[in-house]
Amino acid sequence: MKALVLGAGMMGKALAYDLEKNNFKTVTADIDSQKAEEVAEFTGCDAVTLDITDESVNALMEECDVAVSAVPYFFNYELAQTAVKAGCHFCDLGGNNDIVNKELSLHEKAVKNDVLIIPDCGLAPGMTNVIAAVGIKEVNATEVHIRVGGLPQHPKPPLDYTLVFSVHGLLNEYKEPAVVIRNGNVQKVESLTEIEEINFPPIGVLEAFQTSGGTSTLPQTYQGQLQELDYKTIRYKGHCAKMKTLFDVGMCSEDPIDVGPCTVKPRDVLSTVLQKVLPHQEKDMVLLKVTAKGDKEKTYEMIDYYDEQLKMTAMARTTGFPTAVIAQMMADNTITQRGALPPERAVPGRKFMEELKKREIIIREKN
Repeated sequence: MKALVLGAGMMGKALAYDLEKNNFKTVTADIDSQKAEEVAEFTGCDAVTLDITDESVNALMEECDVAVSAVPYFFNYELAQTAVKAGCHFCDLGGNNDIVNKELSLHEKAVKNDVLIIPDCGLAPGMTNVIAAVGIKEVNATEVHIRVGGLPQHPKPPLDYTLVFSVHGLLNEYKEPAVVIRNGNVQKVESLTEIEEINFPPIGVLEAFQTSGGTSTLPQTYQGQLQELDYKTIRYKGHCAKMKTLFDVGMCSEDPIDVGPCTVKPRDVLSTVLQKVLPHQEKDMVLLKVTAKGDKEKTYEMIDYYDEQLKMTAMARTTGFPTAVIAQMMADNTITQRGALPPERAVPGRKFMEELKKREIIIREKN
């Protein structure tokens, strides 16, 4: 079987590694030829220099069983459209509810072309959607709480954060409203609010707060069944207040302002500054906790650490590997459904968790 990975960043590298390790002939494409070649050298895949907005993407997809997007979220709808035309299964890392909804609108076209589209397949959303679906089914849940965070093992001030994925995705999570279910109703709440303490042994007491995108399609899928659903991002204490100050003074605005002879968007400035000053490729860890309450209460927890042997971040592992698992399930017909579906509706949860365990991503369950 053949897979196409679009994007040769940290996530694309993890995707290509897992696909190649599991006997997929993999092509990694990126506009930066050096990045694509570095992934090829690390994984053994083929490398292609490609602008993903170019029509040649269609020809590449036609040669593959599945394509996976590891590029910024705003390209995913057009890529999903191309996949449908090419007759190639497609999944992505998600990151934006509006884009995901547009992808899901391709359902009928995908069915007609015998294609499966699954957006939001990474860590959160993605892994968390599938685990939440398992918990909802197993305890007949009416309440689900999801807490996830990627953190540096050795935090550095002032933000105590390391850039472990796209800065565009990070700012989007902090800026857009979070979608929740409260008292059975789907609602929106402001991100960077409702801070709570969370104790995560052996790491210690951290904070969690509302961010966008984490609940993904879960509110729509489980409206009418769940009374309560929310997602909060985990960070070291104090991070939320610092970021909210930047947002409150307008540093994430996309309205152009004049600075001397130049006209700039504050968000572009903030993105550039964060890209420059935040640590990259630091030794990190990913924390996950999904609590489902119904006939009984059940918790699913994970702590994953930077891989010293592969020199791969925990965020890349826990985002790239779950997506690769789903891509493999699509290509080998473990998932036989067709259309455009969210992960909680399509991915077999227990088998998915078994595959993660093979990759030493361990989900511990507590009743």
